[in-house]
Amino acid sequence: MPDGKYIAVKGYDRKIPFLWGVDYIKHDFPIIYFAPSESFASWQRYFRLLREISSPKLVVCDDNSSIKTAALQQFPSVLIQTCYNHLKESIRRDLRVRKDLTYKPFMKLLEETLKVKRSESDFDNRMFYIFKNYKEDPIAMSIITNIVKNKKELLAFRGFAYAPTTTNLIECFNSHLESRLFSIKGFESVEHANLWLNAYVLKRRFTKFSECTGVFRKLNGKRPIDMTLKAGLIAKGFF
Repeated sequence: MPDGKYIAVKGYDRKIPFLWGVDYIKHDFPIIYFAPSESFASWQRYFRLLREISSPKLVVCDDNSSIKTAALQQFPSVLIQTCYNHLKESIRRDLRVRKDLTYKPFMKLLEETLKVKRSESDFDNRMFYIFKNYKEDPIAMSIITNIVKNKKELLAFRGFAYAPTTTNLIECFNSHLESRLFSIKGFESVEHANLWLNAYVLKRRFTKFSECTGVFRKLNGKRPIDMTLKAGLIAKGFF
């Protein structure tokens, strides 16, 4: 579940992306990379580094072509699951449903369709129902066509136990990181940012879980690093 978190660094007009990702099952952060930009080349390096230690079967990400293309280049057989929340928010912006009520009913149908995991037949039936009601509307049809065209990426979760359809987990960790960065405001240099971010992630990897719920309750009392280590290896504590 890769994502980029933008960091303020002195001397740069714009914030610089900190590329990282979380293993959904293990809640660990295998690769972090402070990149010059969130480009295909940057994501290519991220997944190249990941390939040295892991071989993911499913990548859940927002609708970012650089992430998807880079992941498929390094892992040709990987499946891509597009985040439902990001897709819906993109459609809301395009339709301006928060200010214009014209497409509010249409958006409600899409939100209901992309609310939970559905079988392929259920997904197809719901999209066909929307199609029948909006087949004369070119704007709606453009969105419907795009969703159907990308159905494989919207139903990639099938066959993977506990696979999510959103990037909520990494977004949660982004929020945690943002709360730590709030008082810092920014870093004096890329070197300072790298040092701080490495220490931050290292601290998270060596801190035991204590508040996991649901299917992840079994992680409580364990460290993220323990979930990733090969059997028989022991990671000494740093903190």
